[in-house]
Amino acid sequence: MDLRQLKVMFVTFFVTVLIIVGIVAVVWLVAIPRFSDIEFGANREEVDYHGHHGLDQNVTSIVWDGRIMRDVVPFVSDDRLFAGETLYLPVSFLRDVIDPFIFWDEGAGVLFISSRQHMLEFTPDSLTFLVNNEQRSIESPIIRDEASGEFYLPQSLVESLYPIIVEYIFSSNIMIITPHGERLNYANIISASAPVRTLNSIRGSIVETLAADDTVIILGEIDDDTEFVSVRTHSGFIGYLATRDIGDVENRSPDITATPLLGSFIDNLTRIPPNWPSGAKINMTWDLIYQAAANQSLMQTPLHSSVNVISPTWFRFDADNLNISSVASRDYVDWAHRQGVHVWPLLFDVNNATARAILMNRSARQTVIAQLVQYVDTYNLDGINIDIEHLLSPEEGPYKIQFLRELAIPMRQRNIVLSAAVKVPTPWTMFYRRDLIGLTMDFVQVMTYDEHWATSPNPGPVASIPWVDNALIATLREVPAEQLIMGLPFYSRIWREVALEEDSLTSRALGMGLAREFFAERGVTGDDWDWLDDVGSYFAEIAVIEEGQTIIYRVWLEDEASISVKMHLFSYYNLVGVSSWFRGLESPGTWDVIAGHF
Repeated sequence: MDLRQLKVMFVTFFVTVLIIVGIVAVVWLVAIPRFSDIEFGANREEVDYHGHHGLDQNVTSIVWDGRIMRDVVPFVSDDRLFAGETLYLPVSFLRDVIDPFIFWDEGAGVLFISSRQHMLEFTPDSLTFLVNNEQRSIESPIIRDEASGEFYLPQSLVESLYPIIVEYIFSSNIMIITPHGERLNYANIISASAPVRTLNSIRGSIVETLAADDTVIILGEIDDDTEFVSVRTHSGFIGYLATRDIGDVENRSPDITATPLLGSFIDNLTRIPPNWPSGAKINMTWDLIYQAAANQSLMQTPLHSSVNVISPTWFRFDADNLNISSVASRDYVDWAHRQGVHVWPLLFDVNNATARAILMNRSARQTVIAQLVQYVDTYNLDGINIDIEHLLSPEEGPYKIQFLRELAIPMRQRNIVLSAAVKVPTPWTMFYRRDLIGLTMDFVQVMTYDEHWATSPNPGPVASIPWVDNALIATLREVPAEQLIMGLPFYSRIWREVALEEDSLTSRALGMGLAREFFAERGVTGDDWDWLDDVGSYFAEIAVIEEGQTIIYRVWLEDEASISVKMHLFSYYNLVGVSSWFRGLESPGTWDVIAGHF
């Protein structure tokens, strides 16, 4: 055998070895992992689940809907090792994720929980509670931690009120809370050893190793390209599992064992259709009535044919007597009904002191609601319009919501339409919670005025188009269009300023016709009015001499033209209606402008 043949044999042998090694490598890297739990280059480190997530194993952790709820600590009674253990859930957690209407009334010492038909009242440490003023018993009381001020509801009560399932895993000290209204993906483990990792990769550390026939709940989506999927294990751990370790997936709802306390579970987050014909628009206007004699006076002017709701300002909070003062008239209601118009009288709060006196006093709230119910029955009313706009602090906001919740129950029983007027959303009025008002009332009216108020430091329009547009956009983030009514101003502010004199700015509000006449009397006519596209109204300014002083008058005029521009926003956002403040201030053609958009 010559040297050349030896070289050929050596090369052939070397190539053969490389091929064999390559085949073995391919089998090792590709084939073997598909049929066993062996992972080439995988992280074998086992870590403590609680430590990895920064959790204290001695403090019960809550897993809600597949998420670890940090800074939420449930209470587990000292006898949890024994039969009949009592688990408690913090009210702050329930309020944040399940029911924003849970309310603690400090003055009354009562925790209120409400559905759309029921008002429940719980007193800490009491084994009785009220449902619509009827007494019932409870196995475990609600409790209050005096140190933190936190309230806790027993598991049995929570599961009988809300569509959730609560499981406590003693071995891992984890409480799993699952909404039982949704369907979950359940799967069995098919591998003898299936590591659950901290990452969706073999590089993730192992927090738990599952065995064949163990069950997991799949939290993520699985498709042909998914190598790892997010799961929740029977220990309550959340991590990532290789899809090859998972068998067939069954999609089903969790098993429900609790019996609803109220006949059905409380669902305060699902919106219900307003108590109004579907698709029908609302053209509402207010009648300003502070004295009973004004009823007859206003009845002398028929309502425009496009108006289908009238709101006389009949009811106001009376802080001295902790009730309502009224100037209601049955003749007025009959007059409106003969014209086919619904009557939703207004209840308003006058000022902040009056609002606090009524809203933050449980007995006063009950008195006011009882009066309204009586007025509805006595005067054959179709609805109630609430205008509580003088709240000043976040502390007061929940009391307003609670008042509306308490009012809504007897009104729904009578098929009464409920609406509430609200201010334009601003950072300092977010505590008004327009979203919760929308979940409670049939309609929400956003008062798109006053952009510049009576004592504003600078003159300006009552409701410019950018202001109104932004107000609608912001409110629509909290209230859907089918519930939102756009407020329209039928007035303008006449701004008066002494020339060259600081702090001399004053204003007064005038209706459409009177505002134009005011400037006409001072020589502003015809082309003297400037149309401002960026504002959506006519503007006039004039300097006159009064008692030896130069006085400057300005106005951004609300009239048929400005209302027309606003009505285009109404149509653009497909709102359910408009409400105008107030009838009698408009120019004659205004109603035709509004009617043209219905």
